[in-house]
Amino acid sequence: MGVVRQIDRGWIGRLERPPALDAETYAGFCEGMRGFIFGPLGGKVKQASDAAINRAKAAGRDLARVNDIRALFDPIPVVAARNRLLRSAQEMMWRRYREAYDDQAYLDELAAYDAKGPGSVEWDPNFAYPAYVKHPIHIQPGGYGGDPLCGYWYHQASNVFFIGANDQDEYHLSLAAATRPPADGKVDRVIDLGCSIGQLTVGLKERFKNAAVTGLDVASAQVRYAHMRAAKMGVECHFVQRLAEDTRYPDGHFDVVAAFLLFHEVSLEAGEKIVREAYRILRPGGVFNIFDFPTGLTGDDPYFRYFMDVDSKDNCEPYSVDYTGSDFVGLLKRVGFKVEMGTQDVMLARTYYATK
Repeated sequence: MGVVRQIDRGWIGRLERPPALDAETYAGFCEGMRGFIFGPLGGKVKQASDAAINRAKAAGRDLARVNDIRALFDPIPVVAARNRLLRSAQEMMWRRYREAYDDQAYLDELAAYDAKGPGSVEWDPNFAYPAYVKHPIHIQPGGYGGDPLCGYWYHQASNVFFIGANDQDEYHLSLAAATRPPADGKVDRVIDLGCSIGQLTVGLKERFKNAAVTGLDVASAQVRYAHMRAAKMGVECHFVQRLAEDTRYPDGHFDVVAAFLLFHEVSLEAGEKIVREAYRILRPGGVFNIFDFPTGLTGDDPYFRYFMDVDSKDNCEPYSVDYTGSDFVGLLKRVGFKVEMGTQDVMLARTYYATK
């Protein structure tokens, strides 16, 4: 602690500016790195990778195992540069934002907003975290919710992930717009599972204005920040720290359940429990709206398998490979849902509409 806080630098759309200009400009550099990685450099990587795959197939090389694919791709200079730059940009982003919010004033601000409205927050300082959430997902220091101030720097860092294209929550608002209500149009209660800092939760409340909207997350730091941000925006949402697989709500309580990028961040065992819990808390005719990576698509695509493996190891995504290789639609159907597939968007999220 002890960094001098620069108070109230205003907002960029729906993103409150970081406490100091140098943190903001540093983030701009990290955004530029990501833009280069997924833009000009990404094109070169794809070209070099495709050429390597064609040569390997012509030579009759076996690419059945991911280690065989890594042996093919890892030595390619442009691929190695891409992997190193992406990891470095992630490390730099976390380090700078964590430093920027290292101030007691932010703990005091969260505490003050715990009791302020509109909306509410419920969290437990003695909450027992399950083992599967203790990994440093996205190589975030302390893990997803291990630092009481991580909501602040997670918000800033996630905007870097979107390469500056989500200042107005544009992406989350597009998901709220794509959220399907029940066929009878009755929407009194909505819940966002794995709500993180509540961007989709707020979007759902803005869409379903007369509904009681709840955001649920396993991390106290995330729901506290989510509540504070929603309250500052004047949006009445209710945030709770609970397990998505054990929400403690009554059977058939919700008309709409949503989950954004939740399932690839949890173990397959936890994911199945979450699906069953979503089915339990939905009323008949209710819709479970899932926005997550496509599944069952690893197949024979060496390019996809390679970069999923790199992301799993270099970016600490311990569950994503199992999830993307799973029969998620089959799971939804086994639990009892009727499933309709939606589109796949520019962020690679696929929409699954599961109706009870």
